[in-house]
Amino acid sequence: MRSYKISKSFICFLFCVQCIWAQNFPSRNYSAANELPNNAVRALFVDSNNVLWIGTENGIVSKQNNIFQSYFEEDGLALNSCWAITEDKQKRIWFGSYGGGISVFDGDDFKIISTKDGLVHDEIVHLFPYKDYMYVGTSDGVSRVDLKTFDIQSWKNEGSEALLRVSGFFEFEEELYVTTYRTGVFKISSEGSFSLKQVNDQKYIYSAFVENNSLFSSNKGHYTKSEISEYIKSEDLVSEELGSSIIWDYVKTRDSTIYAAAWGIYDSNGGVFELNEDFSNRSNSFGIPGKDIFSLAYDALFQRLYVGTLNSGLYEIQLEPLIKFEELKGHYIKGFAKINGTSAYIHDEGIQIISSSDSIDIPLRKFKNWQQNYIDTTSLPLPKHEDHFYELDHSTAASDIKFYDIKTSNNQYWINANIGLFAINQDGKLDTYLPLHSEEINFTNDGTLIETNPYGGVRVYNDLETFSYQYYPQDHKDTPTMVVSSLQTENKTYFTSVFSGLYSYEEGRFKSLLNSKIWKEKNLRHIISYNDNLAISSEFGDVYIIRDRPESFEIVRKIPRASIQGNTISFLNSYDTTLIIGTERGITLVEENRIIFLDEEQGLEQPFFSSKIENDELHIGSENGIFRVNIEEILASSNRVIEIQLKDLSINNSVYDLPENILNDLDLDYDENTVLLNFSTNTHPYPKKLQYQYRLNQDEEWSTPTSNSEILLPYLPANEYEVQVRVLDSSTGLTYSQNVLNFNIKPPFWKTWWFFTYIFLAIMAIVYAIYKYELAKNKRFERQKRAIQRRFEETKMEALLAQMNPHFIFNAMNSIQNYIMDSDIDNATIFLGDFAKLIRLNLDHCTKPTILLVEEIEYLQSYIRVENTRMNNAVEVHFELDPTIDTYDVEVPTMILQTFVENVFVHAFTVESIDPRLDIIFTKLDEHALCCKIIDNGSGFSATGKNPLHNSKGLSLVKERLALLDYDIEDALNIESEPEKGTVVSLKLRLQR
Repeated sequence: MRSYKISKSFICFLFCVQCIWAQNFPSRNYSAANELPNNAVRALFVDSNNVLWIGTENGIVSKQNNIFQSYFEEDGLALNSCWAITEDKQKRIWFGSYGGGISVFDGDDFKIISTKDGLVHDEIVHLFPYKDYMYVGTSDGVSRVDLKTFDIQSWKNEGSEALLRVSGFFEFEEELYVTTYRTGVFKISSEGSFSLKQVNDQKYIYSAFVENNSLFSSNKGHYTKSEISEYIKSEDLVSEELGSSIIWDYVKTRDSTIYAAAWGIYDSNGGVFELNEDFSNRSNSFGIPGKDIFSLAYDALFQRLYVGTLNSGLYEIQLEPLIKFEELKGHYIKGFAKINGTSAYIHDEGIQIISSSDSIDIPLRKFKNWQQNYIDTTSLPLPKHEDHFYELDHSTAASDIKFYDIKTSNNQYWINANIGLFAINQDGKLDTYLPLHSEEINFTNDGTLIETNPYGGVRVYNDLETFSYQYYPQDHKDTPTMVVSSLQTENKTYFTSVFSGLYSYEEGRFKSLLNSKIWKEKNLRHIISYNDNLAISSEFGDVYIIRDRPESFEIVRKIPRASIQGNTISFLNSYDTTLIIGTERGITLVEENRIIFLDEEQGLEQPFFSSKIENDELHIGSENGIFRVNIEEILASSNRVIEIQLKDLSINNSVYDLPENILNDLDLDYDENTVLLNFSTNTHPYPKKLQYQYRLNQDEEWSTPTSNSEILLPYLPANEYEVQVRVLDSSTGLTYSQNVLNFNIKPPFWKTWWFFTYIFLAIMAIVYAIYKYELAKNKRFERQKRAIQRRFEETKMEALLAQMNPHFIFNAMNSIQNYIMDSDIDNATIFLGDFAKLIRLNLDHCTKPTILLVEEIEYLQSYIRVENTRMNNAVEVHFELDPTIDTYDVEVPTMILQTFVENVFVHAFTVESIDPRLDIIFTKLDEHALCCKIIDNGSGFSATGKNPLHNSKGLSLVKERLALLDYDIEDALNIESEPEKGTVVSLKLRLQR
């Protein structure tokens, strides 16, 4: 059988070994239909923050992390048409408009500079920052703007009729030069006043670009490359004409490749060119159909080329794509296999077997010939449906052949198709053809073929030449049915079914793990070997890692569908410890604690038909080609998110001006409790792969991941908050977290500590006031009680005094009676006069609790006269008063001394007493007390003897009075007496004023 070689171009596309441009670069178009305000892109610039600025003929757009923001005249632009963009040392962005001058953007506001401020012209075509100035190239002249003061100096080619239209600036040997369209090249003088000096008269310069010491100069329909030192000489310069179009812009990439934006104006020879020997047009490989390329920009961080067109907007090209695509138009790669250094690929046009030295193409018609030859020559009966075979249609044309899968066994490639089963060796020759129609075949560990039939049981062939097999009927509980995938391992062959779970074949026996109650999962699809285990996907998107050992069957791990991007798994594969899951949305790479997702953002496009691991690469068969993914490079990716920036902050729907150090605590009132945060990361190559979580304090759980870079925190209670944001980057499987805002919502005043303190103090004050009120009330009550008690005591004392008066009157009446009995009328009359005065004083004083000391002395003197008259004035009486005592200022209890004086006259003296004497002495003890002593030299009494004084009714009344007046009787009253020597009564009284 003759082998068929595939074309050289096909091999180049497949392996990229003979022509590197077999690869198409992932690109994306942005136009007025989506993100741009206009399709004419005149200027592009990538600033120091990796923000792309796009200048169109109807507005400016910034692009960061796929977020587009437009600016127009109503936002502060001088004019919507923008032809030049650059950045100065202060990171301000300068926009040159074609007719309105310059707009300088500081991130918040625009500053406009025009001819009114001193610009030479308002049609700005180039901007070039150099040292401390911004050089401005216009349609007719050059200006420079001081970056600190914004002072402007301008220069125009006076005297020349030709416009000085600037086409570019370049620096050489610390000198600045400017190229013009028709008036030559000028050197800008930096000494003295601002001026330009012409160095040559080169004509029709559209743009200029410096690489090392060479200058690329664009002219009509070509460009030149010259040494700068030669180019700036005044004499004519002869240079080789290169290229075939007008170049308007240049960029140089990190690998020193120079790309040019070309537009032929009236010629259709524009595009994106690589400036090499062939002036190669890269538009097709970049996916750019147009020819009107006007501007370029290059992002060195992400290796992206931005291309501005005049009619179809902006194109973004990934120059070093993470995922490479080898285009094979018209070939759907449906399966891969390899044996001993050769690889086989099945596609819709046939099969290719490729080795290091050769490649073999086996077209569909060859497979049809092999089938027809077998039918024509075999003596064996062809399988029939009635014999439980999945019957073939032998009339199927070559163009209708469909391949199901490719497997390897015994150093052969086994291809099952809708016209039979083919075993092909590494040289592309047919070893075996079997007229079997099976969508899934496999082999035992000794190479025996296993043919499955969706509804007709399973056959294990022990002799392919005689078509001898062992049949396992479909109605047996352990026979695989509706098999969709299989896997041969060292000891077992496994089969998965979409309805009846997992089956195994070992030592001539099938076993259903579902019917054996080993594993209850029913709906299974893909199965591969993974780290000495099995990886099996379910019909519904879950993946199970299974450890099947003779002694046990264990589910090591379940990867739920929620962790896998997509709903339907199209293939499983593995690389070392990495599990690779292909779905309708992309590829998910799973390691222990890391999940990476790749999709169209990195360059993958559906559909996926098959996959294989080749060295460090994953190859994915798709429509019109193969995707190649370097797994090692993806796994080695570091964290692409290194910063989270808080862009906007709104409080209660009002924009809050962000302080410079936003992490400092922000104090908000209790009613400022609805907070909206808008944040972004540093520029990221795959922003759609970012999801965000947040938490308000370290001890809280993270929120549910979302692609929305806003956090709305409504109706927050009073507390201190540390808003931490975590970015989940599925392009690397890594996370980054950062505090973005610390703020404190103060409680309402009625919930503050000082308010509680105030309330507590107020309550305490109220309690204290109530206490004081009650205390005062009690004091008033006690005063009233004491007043009542005092009045009671006074009444009692008055009663006592009333008792004392009859006692005194009784004694006085006895004296009068004695006078009358003695017929002593004169003395009786005198006595009655003194007695009447004494009764008057008694009546005056008896109702008073206290009287002045002078009144007490007067009363005692009256009483003594009455008593002494009764005794014939035999008693010598002496009053002695301490001169420091003011008798008119001191009060004593009423008639408190009368009883003791009465006892002297009644009990101490008799008519037989010799020289009786009575001394009454008042001595001041201190400011508040005095002592009154009543001393007599009468009969006295002994402490143990009986004496009328001890039983005196008057003495008892005095003691009771003293007790009522709150005196300590033992301390206040002291009576000392000796028989025949007299008695001394000492009474201590409180002074009352």
